[in-house]
Amino acid sequence: MKTLLLLLLSLWTLFAFEQEPSVFSGYYENYVPSESETAGISEKPQEQLIYLNLEKIPKKIYVGQIFPVTLKITSLEKEKPFFVRLKNGKNVSLVQEPDLIGQKAINHLTYYFKATGKNIRLPDFTAAYDDDPAHAYGTKGVNLKAIRLNPPDDFCNVLAKNMQLVNYQASSYTKQSNIVALQLKVYYGNYDDFQLGGSSNQGIDSYAGELNDTILFYYAIFPSEVEKISFSYFNLDKNRYEKFKIPIIVKRSSVSTQINLDPQGSEFTKFKIMATAVLIFFWLILWLNKKRWIYPVLILLAGGYLVTYLIPLKKVCIKPQSRLYLLPTPQSTPFMTFYERTIVKQMNHNSEYTKIKLPNDTIGWVKNEDICSN
Repeated sequence: MKTLLLLLLSLWTLFAFEQEPSVFSGYYENYVPSESETAGISEKPQEQLIYLNLEKIPKKIYVGQIFPVTLKITSLEKEKPFFVRLKNGKNVSLVQEPDLIGQKAINHLTYYFKATGKNIRLPDFTAAYDDDPAHAYGTKGVNLKAIRLNPPDDFCNVLAKNMQLVNYQASSYTKQSNIVALQLKVYYGNYDDFQLGGSSNQGIDSYAGELNDTILFYYAIFPSEVEKISFSYFNLDKNRYEKFKIPIIVKRSSVSTQINLDPQGSEFTKFKIMATAVLIFFWLILWLNKKRWIYPVLILLAGGYLVTYLIPLKKVCIKPQSRLYLLPTPQSTPFMTFYERTIVKQMNHNSEYTKIKLPNDTIGWVKNEDICSN
């Protein structure tokens, strides 16, 4: 009897489960997807026509360093021009990209980045043909670690393959300060971060050249009691700091844009005036005693030379809203604005700029068009 009951129970269970509809078959057999669910799904995947690969990435990178990354691009339709876009980078800034992408099967493009932090993520590179920008092909950026330097106190913030001091000049700026002009040659370096310690006012006046060979003109103003300056940079090729030491010797030189700052004010000029006066007096005595014709000629020449130093500087007026520049060049840095009509001394001029001296002894250049007409 017990066995018969178990048999009947088993048959009933089997019959019940066979009548229960399946939770899987009942949904998929009759399901038709909507248009929104099938949008963007093509019956046949589009063939990839551009392949991108990051090939050359530096093994060691420092924070602040400018470093290259080479991207290899293979185009199956080499006759068609394409463009490359970068996005989603972290702690890097693009400094220089390739000027031209050749219409050929394989391109090796070198991009230069600046490391602005320790945890770097190179941007994603995507490429597409100019006539089909909707279909882009790309490669994901990679994560890199940059090393933060522990620099000396005189570090000028520059990391470069090499940096050379081409020329420098120190000149009087005001009675209490001197201006130092530096001409530097920087090879693959972050020259825009250059900075000197102890200066009250400084900056890049201008620069020229390419990233691999940049000529930098820099100015800095120091108190007159400062006798020398020193700074160091990090040489990437030698993996060490290299130092420059510059004595601040105020002198006249054609290299400086602040030459002849005050023809009547320098000690050397005062000495020349005194020496010329002594010679005139000496030749006058000889002429009175010996009556030779050569002495009055010498006296006239020396007197004319002396007059050029004794004639006061010509005064000119500057228009309101004019700017005072450090150098007489289009790229020069304006460091002062005249907000009202100002009377100044004219010291020199060329075809485009006039060198002036302000009542507080500050020296600079203004554009000739900013000189008042009357």
